[in-house]
Amino acid sequence: MLELLIAMAIFSLISIMSFSGLNHVLFNKEIVDKELQRLSDIQRTMLNLARDIEQVTTRSIRDELGGKKASLIGGQNIDSTVLELTRNGWRNPAQQKRSQLQRIAYSFEDNKLVRLYWYHLDHLQTDEPKQRVLLSDVESINIRYLETEWSDTWPKLGTTQSSAPDSLPRAIEVTLKLKDWGKITRLFRINS
Repeated sequence: MLELLIAMAIFSLISIMSFSGLNHVLFNKEIVDKELQRLSDIQRTMLNLARDIEQVTTRSIRDELGGKKASLIGGQNIDSTVLELTRNGWRNPAQQKRSQLQRIAYSFEDNKLVRLYWYHLDHLQTDEPKQRVLLSDVESINIRYLETEWSDTWPKLGTTQSSAPDSLPRAIEVTLKLKDWGKITRLFRINS
């Protein structure tokens, strides 16, 4: 009888240790999965930025009121849009009757970086952009433009959109400040 009690005590002790270890492993797995998902979201955001910025093209557009908008606009502090551009390379596997050019905008609202795009380059009054949240928990976004020197706006201050509507910078620097990862800076070269 005493031997049975000792065997049960040892079995209970091993079971408690095993459960504690398993619980710790599952808790760590949950934390690692969250961090991996966050890393994946950041990488996807940077990939979207790289594809859009590196394929920017010099095609200005007409806005809803018929006015001309430059092919690249940034830092103008208009609503929540931080960057707006026309890009090339919009794939068309269904062979629809549309351009391979696409108008893209990035917006910063409610601590989220949102990518917007339109089906038509020259906007109609009924055109509403399609939106997708790329990244959440963003504290701030800062974009700079390099021509001969760095500028926080594009087209550069003093340049009207009608005098240089299709000029492009040499590079664009994007700095995201995230609540959990701090600052992430990426430099994108413009192929023009």
